Amino acid sequence: MPLGLQDSRRHKRVTFTTRAALSLSPENRNLIENVSTIDLSESGARVRVSGQIEPGQVVDLFLGVRPEQCRVVWTRPAVAKKELVAGLEFVCPLPDPRNRRTSSPNGSAPIN
Repeated sequence: MPLGLQDSRRHKRVTFTTRAALSLSPENRNLIENVSTIDLSESGARVRVSGQIEPGQVVDLFLGVRPEQCRVVWTRPAVAKKELVAGLEFVCPLPDPRNRRTSSPNGSAPIN
């Protein structure tokens, strides 16, 4: 990513690769399970999706047990056919993990 683009972002992106799922409906009936995160910030995530989503759509991203409601900001085709890379904006930004206090003995805390 060009240096100037990272400097203009509201929150710093951190590489964070994990399996996830997306729900396309409030009842979690239309679940896309083949999703993986690419990076994450307090305000959103970049994900790789095997399925169809469109900018403006509201989805639930399951990074853990509790879903995070997101708005699809942009999509573009991925290198693999039938996959998309999408930029998601969290409706309620995640807390900055650097500012959170944790009672965990090893100093780590789950995202949700």
